[in-house]
Amino acid sequence: MSGDNYQTIYELGFRSFPWPTIVRLLAFAALGLLIIKLFKKKTFYVVVGVFVASMSTLFLLISLIVFIPGFVKLRRTYVSGKSMVAEGVVQSFHPAPVIGSALESFSVNGVSFWYYAGDDAPCFHNAPLHKGPIREGLNVRIHYYGECIQRVELLQNASPR
Repeated sequence: MSGDNYQTIYELGFRSFPWPTIVRLLAFAALGLLIIKLFKKKTFYVVVGVFVASMSTLFLLISLIVFIPGFVKLRRTYVSGKSMVAEGVVQSFHPAPVIGSALESFSVNGVSFWYYAGDDAPCFHNAPLHKGPIREGLNVRIHYYGECIQRVELLQNASPR
């Protein structure tokens, strides 16, 4: 907690990299290799295993090529202090519906924010779905760059309006 009574609840960092996507793709690659190993005498299963392992490896490489440069750019802008800051009360909070699109939105001091709750993006996305920290009336400080929320801080010892 900083001296001005704000508590950081989210910060763009190593933990915010889209690891779940990478782990899922690695799991499929491992599954393909396991199928090949267990059924090496059955041609059909070997072909299926090679296909699953190859496709998941291809998607893994594409994902890394896409994710890493974007993540590095977002992290660099945050660390270098080039982020914009919006400070004030959360207004017009629209949580994700129970059924349908997981789009959430709100505004702070005239700046509008939106994101897909539960997304694997490295930016803030209010996970877990329907139980995230953003609520109407909270006093917050948001660091952002473009459409990416890079840091969320909540004012402590302040009651929601």
